Amino acid sequence: MLAAVGLGAVSPAGSALRSSLGLSAGAVAWATSSITAVSALLGIPAAWWVRRFGAERSLSWGLFVMSVAAIGSATAGSWGLLLGSRIAEGVGYLLVFVAGPVVLTRMTQGGIRTAALALWGTCVPTGLAIAAATGGALASWWTWNQWLALTAVGPLIMAAVLTAVLPKLPRTAVRCAHREAGAWNGALRLGVAYGSLSLVGVAVVMVLPPFLTEHRRATPAVTGTVMAVVCLGSTIGGLAASWLLRRGLALSSLVLLGALMPVACLPAFSAEFPLAVSGGAATLVLVVDGLLISAVFAAVPASVSRPEQVDVANGILNQLGSVGILLGPPLFGLVIAAAGWGAVAAATLVFGGLGTVLLLTTARTSATGSAAGVPQSPDAPEGMDMRKGAEPLGKATDVGKPHFTRP
Repeated sequence: MLAAVGLGAVSPAGSALRSSLGLSAGAVAWATSSITAVSALLGIPAAWWVRRFGAERSLSWGLFVMSVAAIGSATAGSWGLLLGSRIAEGVGYLLVFVAGPVVLTRMTQGGIRTAALALWGTCVPTGLAIAAATGGALASWWTWNQWLALTAVGPLIMAAVLTAVLPKLPRTAVRCAHREAGAWNGALRLGVAYGSLSLVGVAVVMVLPPFLTEHRRATPAVTGTVMAVVCLGSTIGGLAASWLLRRGLALSSLVLLGALMPVACLPAFSAEFPLAVSGGAATLVLVVDGLLISAVFAAVPASVSRPEQVDVANGILNQLGSVGILLGPPLFGLVIAAAGWGAVAAATLVFGGLGTVLLLTTARTSATGSAAGVPQSPDAPEGMDMRKGAEPLGKATDVGKPHFTRP
């Protein structure tokens, strides 16, 4: 969540940055989106690096890099230095979001793991909301330098705390890519699902304010209030997913709620409904979107065949999810320009439907594999492989003579 605060740190200071450094709106937008661009380019390579370096160390170092880079942003005197610092911060952000779910996966099992990973899915909308609220509140009291420097404190403290309290997790064996090529189907499906759902969520959040101000004639204050509630919906959805999955609800049952998103877009982007109804419908879109994104994270361990593949699976998720975040607003903007606001529901049906179908397919495939006797390895202790009647790795065949299968 603290890393996500860094992701959204520039937006509240945008006006002050433009005035102080003489930047254009486009330059500030580049500084804002550069963190996401890093993930869109380097998600999978970062996952391979996390596998070699160790997930717990990558998590702490990622937070430390974000903290140092935030100080660089706070002291930047030009757009080039600001952009460079934000790119460096994006590297730390990527390490956090690849390594974090891996650490959770290795430290938990069963229903607790499912709930924890679903809860992880709420950290981005929650962190962005904290950044918007805190940065906006401090805008009239603090300079942009002070605000960006403040965002460096939390990650630095958390890096130290995690270094002290996290157990040293075993490193996983590094296998050749060609040997694992057939093992990534589930992760790739989840990655595309995450990208599609992220595309819908960020696009709705970005296109709703101009719709409210230009077509509903809402005041800036009313628009801001509506958007605060709508953005909170994503966090509520993620929390609901964590709670429901922890209590044993099947993942496939949650996925079916995806059908509500395009339906809710109809009143959300229609001037014929009261503003309260439109705002409530838009909130429902984000609630379901947040719920499904949390379900994606919860489904990652079951989508791979070996525990050591979880880190790369998370890299795939981050890379494709970031691509969706970058493409969402311009794609929806083109659709609206071509067919009007009513086409938002159609675009949501296409992209949200794609994400929902892929998530449902992955959930059912994982359930089928478990029923057929192929255990989902992340739910078994580290090093277990029960396929084809194999003995658990490390089980002694003779007293004092441990037997290990070859990697």
